[in-house]
Amino acid sequence: MRGPQLMSGRSPAAMPRVLVVGSQTFPDAFESHIVEALRALGCTTGLFACGIALEWAPRAIRRGVRKVTDAFVREPELLYEARLMRVVRTFEPDLVLVTLGNQLSPKSVRRLRGISPARVVCWCQDQMTSIGRQYLLGSDYDAVFVKDHYLQDLFSRMVKTTPYYYLPEACNPRVHRSVIPTQKDRERWGCEIMIAGTLYYYRQLILRQLREFDVKIWGGRFEWLMMGLPVSRCGPPVFNEDKARAANAARICLNTLHYAEVDGLNARAFEIAGCGGFQVITSVPALAEHFDIGTEIVSFRTVDDLIDLVRHYLARPEEAAAIARRGQIRAHREHTYEHRLAHILGVALGISTAEPERMKDPEARTQRGSAAEPAAAAPRYRDASSQR
Repeated sequence: MRGPQLMSGRSPAAMPRVLVVGSQTFPDAFESHIVEALRALGCTTGLFACGIALEWAPRAIRRGVRKVTDAFVREPELLYEARLMRVVRTFEPDLVLVTLGNQLSPKSVRRLRGISPARVVCWCQDQMTSIGRQYLLGSDYDAVFVKDHYLQDLFSRMVKTTPYYYLPEACNPRVHRSVIPTQKDRERWGCEIMIAGTLYYYRQLILRQLREFDVKIWGGRFEWLMMGLPVSRCGPPVFNEDKARAANAARICLNTLHYAEVDGLNARAFEIAGCGGFQVITSVPALAEHFDIGTEIVSFRTVDDLIDLVRHYLARPEEAAAIARRGQIRAHREHTYEHRLAHILGVALGISTAEPERMKDPEARTQRGSAAEPAAAAPRYRDASSQR
């Protein structure tokens, strides 16, 4: 049996035991940041990795097994259900936090409730096209947290079995931080525009219109994609310090949101800001809720807008650097995983945690909070308290 990966010793009695159920365990994964933040908040934390246990196998074999399983097994998530139940019995969590939601079926959640009194919640960190079989809707969670206002509003109005909350993604200041590029770093990472993310047709078609600029693309691409960009511009996905180096060595960090991000932001919006990169991002309504547009981040609505902005800020590096610095302060002060998880603990278990220490910087004031606002004020989300 593969038990949970315990990330800390027994916590004080006041803090809960939290079992995180996810599918990714590499260092810069969503699940890894969650576990690290829960530990920082004082929780005893375990991580259960969904999927067939093949850590010993090369990556190509693991990928092949997943493809075969997905193609020929009707409910592949049931293959590791028994292992999950054993871990729950052994770990005895107070809270089970499921990420994304499409790798744990409603059947498994029902069986989990039969063996444990733990509260079970889901934090869906992806856009709506990844919902798949809609397990997060059918699992009767105690609470579901989604990163898009559109989904939160729709599900709250139409599905009355579960309370839905808006909760954006976050950055990890221990990883997403400024890195001063060396000459070697500039040779590898330096460019006018960098973008980090999976390449698909929508994103590729936007990037093809930036031919006049020096662009570097860091990320994977789907096997079915017919490449329409020079391969020389493309590099592997970047994680941890490499992500910070890429963001700090580029003049501009471009963030083209997926078209299914209707009224929410992706993780890179907070990660790039946390790294201190100058970010130009697709305009969506939720952006102004988390950053001061034009002061902490820059947004575009059309490709023509994007090209004009790139030309403008390439000619004004000092202005771009000042915006990047203010965006980083905002991200580290309000948009960390500790902030998000403190909110989840409050909703799920009624636990009030001390807010993570804020960055002390004279530029930390924003239009959203006045100078007279208490420094320890909890982060607010526009409709975070909306329930069934």
